[in-house]
Amino acid sequence: MKIYTKIVLDKNDCLLEEEFYHYNGNIANAMGIHYTYGANKGNKLMEKQAKKEKRLAEKKAKKAERLAKEGIGKKEEPKEQALDTSKPLSLEAITNPDK
Repeated sequence: MKIYTKIVLDKNDCLLEEEFYHYNGNIANAMGIHYTYGANKGNKLMEKQAKKEKRLAEKKAKKAERLAKEGIGKKEEPKEQALDTSKPLSLEAITNPDK
């Protein structure tokens, strides 16, 4: 029995090239194991989810590192004091920026 490993045909289905070997025995042993998409679907989904979680974890770690660097070098700006609403505004309070 011939087991073909390569067959090349032209556009008219004429044989251009063939590679094969002769085999005597059970055909199931010659073909090997063939997996279907459905058999590996669960594994592929788990791998995809693991990759996604790993990518998100790396992204969060990178962001946390960046924020930590910015937080160390950043000086806090003094907050502007809000005006007291119980007191009336005076001309000095409006024009004097130090108060």
